[in-house]
Amino acid sequence: MTFLFFIYLTLVSHFITMISDNERDILKEFGKHLKGLREERKLSFREFSKLSGVNTGDIVKYENGESGPNILTLKKLAVGLKIHPTKLLDFNFNIDFNAGLE
Repeated sequence: MTFLFFIYLTLVSHFITMISDNERDILKEFGKHLKGLREERKLSFREFSKLSGVNTGDIVKYENGESGPNILTLKKLAVGLKIHPTKLLDFNFNIDFNAGLE
């Protein structure tokens, strides 16, 4: 079992290094934004998880910038926060349109 866990961690760390610095920054900004929205509503991770139907561990990963939710999960997070899903994307993406997208 320990060997399989090691392989899992290796694959996860490899995936994380496959994204660009800009993409990593976007995940971190989204995470800070999500955390701020949750804390404004004075929701614990457990309460937010129950209201949204999203696993607590996934919420922690999103808030820490370790991963990002898919479109269906964005909807669930929005329902849990009682906001329109577009509010979840209302943060600074730091896009330089002159440089193009990475």
